[in-house]
Amino acid sequence: MSATESDVQALSDELKQLRAEFTKLGQLLESAARNAGSEAAQAARATGERAWSEVKKSADDLTQRIEARPVTSAATAFGIGVVLGILFGARR
Repeated sequence: MSATESDVQALSDELKQLRAEFTKLGQLLESAARNAGSEAAQAARATGERAWSEVKKSADDLTQRIEARPVTSAATAFGIGVVLGILFGARR
């Protein structure tokens, strides 16, 4: 085998190895993208659960306040309704 053939064979072997490394790199990038998407979904789910918990707590607190003072709550709701009626009724 001549020096040129030996160099071509070495270059061919290096290219095969490089191709295998690029394939492995592509698989690693694909795996990383999949994991990042999964982590983002988990973070969004956790944020949504916290927000839902806060809203539910606020609604429960409001319900307890209304039950504790029903007359005051009804008068307040009536007053707000009258004010909104005046504001939106004047736009005709």
